[in-house]
Amino acid sequence: MLPFATEFPVTAKVDRDNFVGEVSIWLRGIDSSTVLHDSEGESLDSESTLLRSPAGEELRLREIITEGSLKSIGFRHDLPDSEGRLWRTEAVLRHSADDINQSLIRLRTQCIAQRTDARLLTPRKPYLIKAWLKSGWGGKDGLLDVTDKATWLKDDDLGLADACSVTLGSASRFLPVVYVSAADAGGWILSQRAIDKLAYDLGGMAHVVVEPNRMFSFRLRDETDGANAYGGAIGLALPQRGIIRRFYHGWQIRSNGNLMGTIHAMTLNLRSQMPALGWGWTDLQEQALRMQRMQNRNRLSAEEVEDIYSEEIETLKDRIKDLENELNERSLAEINKSSEGNFSADDLTCRLGPEVWPGEISDRLRLAAQTALLSADHTGLDSRSRVMLERFLDQIPPSRALNELREELNRASRRDASALEAILLRHGYHEKSRGKHISFEADDEYEGLATITSSLTPSDHRASRNFQKRIERSFGITKLPK
Repeated sequence: MLPFATEFPVTAKVDRDNFVGEVSIWLRGIDSSTVLHDSEGESLDSESTLLRSPAGEELRLREIITEGSLKSIGFRHDLPDSEGRLWRTEAVLRHSADDINQSLIRLRTQCIAQRTDARLLTPRKPYLIKAWLKSGWGGKDGLLDVTDKATWLKDDDLGLADACSVTLGSASRFLPVVYVSAADAGGWILSQRAIDKLAYDLGGMAHVVVEPNRMFSFRLRDETDGANAYGGAIGLALPQRGIIRRFYHGWQIRSNGNLMGTIHAMTLNLRSQMPALGWGWTDLQEQALRMQRMQNRNRLSAEEVEDIYSEEIETLKDRIKDLENELNERSLAEINKSSEGNFSADDLTCRLGPEVWPGEISDRLRLAAQTALLSADHTGLDSRSRVMLERFLDQIPPSRALNELREELNRASRRDASALEAILLRHGYHEKSRGKHISFEADDEYEGLATITSSLTPSDHRASRNFQKRIERSFGITKLPK
């Protein structure tokens, strides 16, 4: 299983006492942890601490102090269980790194097999992160505060600018952003209570940003050339990349609970695989040992120098082992993902090519089911197939994006031809030639879309309506069941 990992900026006020205090409270709250109880005679006050319990539990603590101030502090906690697994959690606080110019905290937890028959589980977000945020540790991540509460955008120019930054990937540097768009009928797909819960669950893993209303979504669409999540869809945006996924009710996600679970799982997976800018435990170990060797090289005995080198070698072995485990886990994940038995929307998109609109594949499958039922008597379709196709049509609604596309084409046709041209450019087309008419051709990966021409008379509403009909015929949406 892939490890859970996250990092985010913290306020500069977090010091050694805060860090050690929160770790101690967290450990005392774990029922199976006894390392502090079994080691009460030992202190956590030294720069390098190792505590062990008779059951094999270990707590390591190390810090780096330069010129009398704390540069970094971190811990590694190993907790074996009765099923042959080792639960390892490590976190490192690094103050004002030169290459980042912010104080960062990085946390990683993983489930490691100690027996061949051990059943590994995906680690959950440790309560320690919730405790940090509750204590006000969250710093500033680009435009957004690190918190476990949703950011509700205001319906003004500043709110629109922030929404553009989220959509295009410039709002944050360390955490993904979950963007909740307004639904067609007003409000959002999720209730405010559900949005608040999603933000709480994703605290320290992602920001949750909510747009105010539907008209705001239209303005955002124009500002971002349609790159935004809209129509009630929930977008997942990565730093420097912008929105990479949109989640909505459809043939695989049919309830709000399923929707929230899918978003949570995808966010955890992506955040865990994002590049690390802060220090991990092995980074802290390497820096501390190197600094110790350099500062005391004239005072250390040959035996002490050898001990330090031995510890550095063990640290490097730990790093190599971590990388090997991660490669093995990723390889297994890829094998599972590419299994012939996998039948998901993502898998179909990979096999069939990109969708013109989110949910296009399920919309066309609904058309195929409807067509098959209409000709069932003529083709002699068996009763079981009829029942399954009827259930498919009943249980799988048209995609929200299809209805949104229909409405967008209607609105654009009432404006001018250029608005319709902009829709084409956002949905798989590029401009091919410009003469008396503008010719638009489908991109190579969008097979089956016809070439479409547009008149150069943008003020002619009749021409705009005809242009709209040509677009709808090429997309095939006039045939798709509503």
